[in-house]
Amino acid sequence: MKNISLALNQIILPEAPFSDFIYFVKKLDVDAIEIRNDIRTNLIKENDPLQVKEECEKNSIKILSINALQKFNIWNSDRTDELISLCKYADKANIDYIVLVPLNDGSINSENNRYQLLKNSLIHINNVLKDYNVNGLVEPLGFNQSSLRYKTLAVEVINNLQIDNIQLLHDTFHHKISNDYNFFPSLTGLVHFSGVSNIYKDINLEDHHRSIVNKLDIINNVDQIKKFVKENYNGYFSFEPFSRDLIYNKNILKIVKNNFDYIKTSLK
Repeated sequence: MKNISLALNQIILPEAPFSDFIYFVKKLDVDAIEIRNDIRTNLIKENDPLQVKEECEKNSIKILSINALQKFNIWNSDRTDELISLCKYADKANIDYIVLVPLNDGSINSENNRYQLLKNSLIHINNVLKDYNVNGLVEPLGFNQSSLRYKTLAVEVINNLQIDNIQLLHDTFHHKISNDYNFFPSLTGLVHFSGVSNIYKDINLEDHHRSIVNKLDIINNVDQIKKFVKENYNGYFSFEPFSRDLIYNKNILKIVKNNFDYIKTSLK
């Protein structure tokens, strides 16, 4: 099986300066990252986009996305202003995507409401994206309270609207916990992966359970990755763990390297 392209999400070092994050990435021989605007080290607020671009180009690192436009499917003037701001930053920093995260509070239960809200928001998002060299990535969240749990609904709306600058973000964790059996490799712009140990197999899984991928993983990461590779997906697989036990482990570099090695070996 062919080699895969790995990336790192900034959540892995949420309090580190950008230069430290780049150093960490280089130590792992990774050439792509995602940055976030929802952690303590907020690169959008704290760093000039041209400086970020220069730092990445100097180190031969590509910024894949900004995580994220939250509650993207509840459209209003604030959402418009935030998306425009993120697009301006992404354009200047040469970032490919804005990740679009749905409302996750259990308030939207009707399938018709979910469809209409998604359709309305994607129409507005598409109109904004047209003015920038940036695309959108819809990331369904598999939690029961999520207003967009399944990729199928996003694909239906994207296809009905004939939008070509918005794709899917497939998250292996959310795919598993939603019991979603559908893959859309040709419509996927990025894959997030993270593992959950089988010690948590009998509880409701949350973000803080997400850690490395190893033989104890119950998310079926290796099988999901194999599916994408077999379907000729050529994008990145970006590691997005939220476990504090991992993030604040003093041996995190070695642990993540072993994590990547396990995945690569499992794909052979």
